[in-house]
Amino acid sequence: MRVGCHIQISGGLRKAVDRAVERGCDTMQVFVSNPRGWKQSDILPRDIEAFRNGCREAGLEPVFVHTIYLINLASPSEDTWRRSLDALVMNMEAAARLASSAVVTHLGSHGGEGEEAGIAGVIRALREAFRRCPHPVPLLLETTAGSGNSVGHDFAQLGAITGAFRGEERLGVCLDTCHAFAAGYELRTPEGLKRTLAALDREVGLRRLRLVHANDSKGDLGSRLDRHEHIGEGRIGMEGFAIMARNAALRRLPWILETPGMTVEKDRENIRRLREAAAGGDDA
Repeated sequence: MRVGCHIQISGGLRKAVDRAVERGCDTMQVFVSNPRGWKQSDILPRDIEAFRNGCREAGLEPVFVHTIYLINLASPSEDTWRRSLDALVMNMEAAARLASSAVVTHLGSHGGEGEEAGIAGVIRALREAFRRCPHPVPLLLETTAGSGNSVGHDFAQLGAITGAFRGEERLGVCLDTCHAFAAGYELRTPEGLKRTLAALDREVGLRRLRLVHANDSKGDLGSRLDRHEHIGEGRIGMEGFAIMARNAALRRLPWILETPGMTVEKDRENIRRLREAAAGGDDA
């Protein structure tokens, strides 16, 4: 099982490689622009070359790009939807230049217009994004916790979206453990995890599951609270992560930590805990 962190790129993309190595990562995730702004990324060719060479030398693979927080592909506002689409395409193009393995994105909120309208907006945006960006970099839809009017907390919602792209192999899913748990999917017991993965397989297909965001949860099961916690320090707990990390379908995937603080010491500790949790071998 390959484990890594979301890594800051302050000071340049190449420094992200050094930060990942310092933490003991063998995979990682980055932003390519300010995650809280709409400004387009402007990555220089020399930065791209240095990043790609650094990742290759350090054995960092796969590498993921996460889109900005402002993206709302389900928005009823045409202006917000259009800006979100442009930002998504920018991230897809940047990921292709960086030779990243996939782009991860949130879907956003339907703003009270209803689930059906939100899903339709996401499908429209994805069709346009794939048309504008023909690069083979996969796009992963991240599960959400279900707060407010968010789209993506129910596997059936994700299934309605992915079902519109049956022949599109670039479209996949990222399972965020905190978000799925807060949305009501049990992960802490073998039986609960089996039911959760069966539901994901039924609605989306496990073949589309490409990445795990590994985060413990401050909120309880079904709380809809999107608050990450360090591994083993939240409501999922170490036993829950051991059950997940030893599951054959999940341990074959890369796991990316997005735990709070992101200090070197805490990131190292979280990575150590995940690897320790996985040490028991494969479970069915």
